[in-house]
Amino acid sequence: MAVNGMVKAVFLVGLVVTVMTAWGVVRTEGAISCNQVVSALTPCAGYLIGNAATPAPACCPAIKGLDSQVKATPDRQAVCNCLKNQATSFGVKLGKAANLPGLCKVTDINVPVNPNVDCSKIH
Repeated sequence: MAVNGMVKAVFLVGLVVTVMTAWGVVRTEGAISCNQVVSALTPCAGYLIGNAATPAPACCPAIKGLDSQVKATPDRQAVCNCLKNQATSFGVKLGKAANLPGLCKVTDINVPVNPNVDCSKIH
């Protein structure tokens, strides 16, 4: 049952990103696109939106891959804006999202996942 829910969540994430991209909704000002952020988070869906107590084995390598692409403030702001916009849409558990950078030992994408954050203040 949990695997079926995970498959549905991953499919939904992919479908929404595809539709939003086609409509031109997913835009960021940094070098990191929202598509890249969502793709990196897809292996983490069971943890972020499900009941998994820990991230799946594929989650941290995906997050570390994204982390290696974050080079400057515009990248962090782009990630922040994407997470801010997508988190509530997908029902991300904010406490788990806040723990993910520490669990995966990443530093550059350590931005708050909060619908009320001002991403322009992320440096």
